[in-house]
Amino acid sequence: MKRTVLPALLLALALCGCAAQTPPPASPSPAAETRPLTQEEIDRVNEAFSPLAEQDGVTYAAPVSCFFTCYYDDVKNLDFADFLYYFPGDGTLSAEDEAESDALKALPGYPWGNSPGSVPTHRILRASVDQTLERYAGITSADLDTSGVPYLEEYDAWYTFTSDFGPGCFVCAGGQVDEAAGTALLWTDEGEDGSRIELALGKDGENWHIRSHRNTASDKLLELLAGLEGEHIGSVSWYGPNDPLEAEQLADLIRAAAAHPVDHPDLTLNGSDTDIIWTLDCCLAPKDQGAYSEDDALHLQVGLEENVVEIFGGSNLPRSKVHLEDESLYQLIRTSCDTPDDIDQEAYAACRELTDAYYDARLAQVGGEGGFVSWELTCFREEDQASALDAKAYTIGAAFRTDPPERAPQLLAGGAYVDSQLRVHGLDWQATYLVTIGGQPTGVLRLGEPTDDGPLSHFDSVEALRAALWTPGEEL
Repeated sequence: MKRTVLPALLLALALCGCAAQTPPPASPSPAAETRPLTQEEIDRVNEAFSPLAEQDGVTYAAPVSCFFTCYYDDVKNLDFADFLYYFPGDGTLSAEDEAESDALKALPGYPWGNSPGSVPTHRILRASVDQTLERYAGITSADLDTSGVPYLEEYDAWYTFTSDFGPGCFVCAGGQVDEAAGTALLWTDEGEDGSRIELALGKDGENWHIRSHRNTASDKLLELLAGLEGEHIGSVSWYGPNDPLEAEQLADLIRAAAAHPVDHPDLTLNGSDTDIIWTLDCCLAPKDQGAYSEDDALHLQVGLEENVVEIFGGSNLPRSKVHLEDESLYQLIRTSCDTPDDIDQEAYAACRELTDAYYDARLAQVGGEGGFVSWELTCFREEDQASALDAKAYTIGAAFRTDPPERAPQLLAGGAYVDSQLRVHGLDWQATYLVTIGGQPTGVLRLGEPTDDGPLSHFDSVEALRAALWTPGEEL
C-alpha cells in the first residue's frame, strides 16, 4: 500500500502541542474549558487532513480521506463500502491472479454480474484497513459492519471496483477544543442553506481519534420532516398500480417516523441485498399548480431491510440524506405495488390446462439463467367477447418467483416490478389474453398494447383469430 507520513494522529499535531504550552487551570469553569482553534491550528489540521498523498510522482488518496466519504454519528457506524471506495489498496488484480479472480467471481451476489477484469478490481487487505482504522479512529474492522463489500477469507482481503478518483475531503474553517475533557469539534464553512459539516474528535491517551462526521443539513431535514403537514405537499407519486396515499395521511406518517432517525449506511443500486427497491416521491409545493419541480421533491426509498426508510430532498431542500426506522412508513412504501389477485375461479377452472401450459412455457423461457423457478396466477377475468366469432377473451396475468426470493429485484427489466412478497410482475410486457372459441379454450393472444375496442376487434374471421393464437407446443 502506498502511504505518506502524516502528522501525528489527527489533531495531535495542533492540539497536543497547544495543551502542553497552555495547560488548563486546576478548576476550570465551563466557559474556560472550551476555546476556539487558532488560524495556525486550522492550517495544520487541514495539512493533516489533505485528501491527496504523493509518492514517486504518483498521486494517491490519503488514507484519512476515507473517513470523509460518508456521514455518521458514530465512527463504528460508518458506511464500510463508502469508506473503501477510494481506499489506497494493495494492488489491482491482473491475469496472473486467476485463482483469486475465480474465487471472487464465485461469491454470492457478485456485483453487476461482471467478471473480474471487466472493471478494475482492487485488493484491499484487512491489515491495511485495520492499520488505518486504528490510526485515525482507534478501532478495527471487527468493530464495523463489513458485509456490504466482497471479501475472500483465504486472502483476508476486500475488493472494490472503482474506476474514477474522488477521495473524501474535509476543509476545516473553524473549531473548538475542550482540552480538559479531551474533545474537539471542527467544522467547515456553511453552505447556502446554512448547514455545515462537523467532525468530532476525542482523545485516547496521547492520540486524537475521529468520533463522528456529520452534515448538519441532516438536522434541518429532520426538522422539516417533523413539521410536515398535508398542506405542504403538492403531489404524491410512486411506481406501481395503486393510487398513492393522500397528502394529509402521508404527512402524518412522515412526522411520526421523523422521531426515529438512525445511523445507517446509504441504500445502493449495485445489484446487492442493500439495493433500493420501492420508492415514493412527494413535491413540497402548492397543490394543483400543474407542474412540479424536482428541486422541491422529497424522495423516500426502501429496500429489503425491514422498517428502514431513506429520505433525501431536491436542491431547494436541505441537502442531506437521513434514515428513519418506522414500520408504518416502511410498509406503506414496500406494499405500494401490491394488488389483490383478480381471478374468476370458475372461468379459470374451465381453461386451466391451457392457462397453465402457457405460463409453464413462459417459465421455461425466463427460467434457467434468469433465476425464475415458479409462477402464480394473479389475473383471469373476462375482457372481451365477439358474438360474430363466438369467441371470448380473458385477460390473464402471473407473478414469478426466484430462488432465493431476494434475487428477484436484481432481475427487473422494462416495466417489471416486485411486490412486497418479492414476486415479479410485468414479465409479459404485452397484453396477454386466453381466448375461447365456441366455448372451448383455444389459445393465447398477445398484443403489443390493449385497445379501447377490445382485443377481439382486431379480427374479422375465426380463421384470422386462430392464426394469431399461441397453442401448446409452439415457441413463444
